[in-house]
Amino acid sequence: MARDVTSAHTNADAQLHSGKIRLVGVLYTSSGGALAHIKLYDGTSAAGVMRLELDTTKQGVVTWNIPEGGLLFANGLYCDIGGASSFTALLKD
Repeated sequence: MARDVTSAHTNADAQLHSGKIRLVGVLYTSSGGALAHIKLYDGTSAAGVMRLELDTTKQGVVTWNIPEGGLLFANGLYCDIGGASSFTALLKD
């Protein structure tokens, strides 16, 4: 049986999920010009292990799907939004 995908959204550095979760996609906005440097950590803060780093200078909305069941965050998901305007994580348990 397929599991539903949920989402978590933020406009600032934040813990997006506590506990084990898989990241299956991202959507973020950038005003362009300045580098949007997003870091995603396995844990409840930026002290966790960085599992994914995303950069863009493109203005507008950027989407990215993660293949093969997603990227596992065993201890929660924390987002350092960097220079992005907003960030949405698509999650599957």
